[in-house]
Amino acid sequence: MIRRSRPTGTPSPVTWAGSCDNGTTMPISRRVFVTGSLTGAGVLALSACSSPSPAPTASSPAPTGTPTPTATTASGVTPAAFRRSSWGDDPYAYGSNSVLTTESTSTDRETLRASLDDKVFFAGEAVAATWPGTVTGARLSGVAVAAEVAAVAAPGERIAVIGAGIAGATAARTLADQGFDVVVIEARQRVGGRIASSQGDDWPIEVQTGVSMLFGDGAADLESLLTSAGVVTVPFEAETTAREGSARTRFPTTATVAATLASARAWADRQSAEVSVDGALDGSGVRSKLSSAPDASGVSDADRLAWVLAEALPARFGADADALSSRALSVGAAPVDAQLVTKGFAAYVAGLLTDLDVLRGSNVTQITYANEGVGLRLVTGESLSADRVVSTIPLGVFKKQRIVFVPEQSAVRRSAIDRLGMGVQDVLWLRFDERIWSTDDTVWAILDDDATYRLWVNLEPATGYPILVALIGGESAVAAEKLSDAEAVAAAVADLAPYLDRVADDASPTPSPTPSS
Repeated sequence: MIRRSRPTGTPSPVTWAGSCDNGTTMPISRRVFVTGSLTGAGVLALSACSSPSPAPTASSPAPTGTPTPTATTASGVTPAAFRRSSWGDDPYAYGSNSVLTTESTSTDRETLRASLDDKVFFAGEAVAATWPGTVTGARLSGVAVAAEVAAVAAPGERIAVIGAGIAGATAARTLADQGFDVVVIEARQRVGGRIASSQGDDWPIEVQTGVSMLFGDGAADLESLLTSAGVVTVPFEAETTAREGSARTRFPTTATVAATLASARAWADRQSAEVSVDGALDGSGVRSKLSSAPDASGVSDADRLAWVLAEALPARFGADADALSSRALSVGAAPVDAQLVTKGFAAYVAGLLTDLDVLRGSNVTQITYANEGVGLRLVTGESLSADRVVSTIPLGVFKKQRIVFVPEQSAVRRSAIDRLGMGVQDVLWLRFDERIWSTDDTVWAILDDDATYRLWVNLEPATGYPILVALIGGESAVAAEKLSDAEAVAAAVADLAPYLDRVADDASPTPSPTPSS
């Protein structure tokens, strides 16, 4: 088993051991409401890596539940229950996913993936060789790091895995099955990391405040694996329409916008210096070529691009278009065959850890490595020793310099940490007692620069329950995290008001919900 020594001295401060507005004013002075399908190429927001955020305490409680709002929302509508994440201030992640910025390159990921003297190894979405920044990449990195450790470790060696997310759990399970003595050290009181599933009495399905949407070629193998393990997913299919007030028309596909982004990326690839998405659109001149004249739906291609840049792109990558590298446009930018996980995602990760020693609520503050092995110092002052360590500590924690390395990390490694970006993606789930909207479309886009939540997913067609989920990213998410729960819910319902067309004109305020578990 792992060797442990009791605390000495004063415990270190708590640290981690486990797992918009982009500056461009939306050219829309009226509210335009666009609905569509998750399979449409214009919806860029549904990546396979969004994140939960417990309150910043060592015990890491669940994401915000359903406190009673202090004010009645628009039209007297109050959701029966809600859940929201606040990933940006999560003390065990400080962000939802890694992103390439104009300062970083894929070489930075390679630098951070390299082991330290074959004693400390690294896995997770930030260092994934394929599909980085996604849950698919995180799982694959867990498989890869296990092979890397097994290639140099002697049979029966003690391996400590820091983090019980999908990368850490995959690595731990693989190594244990090969006969290594494995212990998992997790900062939170739960396992799963950025996969967070919960279901209280107020929710008929599991609420995914972490990863919930899978799409594209990179997720195909993961979907198959999850299905075989009993995880339930449902597809999204819907027609695409547009709405302004009570008017409703067909909404054509956004092939023009997709082609514009592709042209900007191609131009950026020919430049000697790194270019942001915004910079590529302006430098290539393709942005100015889009028509600003509304089509039959009341939306112009210029409007669509502005919304994609201000809302969809940040919700997809967690960063704004003026900071995000143009290279991100080729990384699963358009979802196809989208699948929503509705049951068993966190249970899948927990299943990987069956019969393994998992130390929950354990924060690592220091990693010391030498020829004879690796020592880990916990926030409690307790220390552990192992022959080798696999770290799945998120990039955001490294950027905050919460972990001390002895010997210290190289300047090259520290620079790579500084250059890579950490995005912020959040979700807000609303459940209603009954369906109070008429559309069956699954994706709702709100083209209004006064709105807080402008990208919505309607889960009712897929699940049968009146549930709406807002996705938000980048600086918009950072700003929204500053809202109280009551303020966030009120803003969300106000943004949705034109869609809630089944609410009677004389609707009276509904009772405030009781807190959900």
